[in-house]
Amino acid sequence: MQGGRSLLVGTCSAKLLPDCVRAMGVRIWPGASQLTVILPAATGAVSIANLRENPRIALTASHIPTHRTIQIKGKVLAIREGDESDREFAARYRESFTVDLAWAGQPRTTTLRLGIWPCFAIDVDIAVAFAQTPGPLAGHKLPAAGHP
Repeated sequence: MQGGRSLLVGTCSAKLLPDCVRAMGVRIWPGASQLTVILPAATGAVSIANLRENPRIALTASHIPTHRTIQIKGKVLAIREGDESDREFAARYRESFTVDLAWAGQPRTTTLRLGIWPCFAIDVDIAVAFAQTPGPLAGHKLPAAGHP
């Protein structure tokens, strides 16, 4: 899922107190049934604490120029500290995100200040995905991977 999409991660504590934070990249695994999402440590501490208590996660990905949006919900399989490949992946994501935000009028220098390191890599088993693009199909469940 590249191309400068806006990525937001939603979590909640065991007491169902919500948190939302910007992600800095997502990798879809082969077969499209799992993913890894990158969260900067500086802004993701509450989300990480939430996920350790309550492993449910929602990822909303929106393509800025078109507003094409999906939401993926799933269960966390693992949380690990990011490694060098995650740092490089997050840097490429931030660069791509910078291009789309510049299209919308955000100065590149501002977006390039978004923190990416250190980071956490969160592996997720995808349970369901929903169309969230504004319009008549918003909220509809998307077909599972490999199905029409």
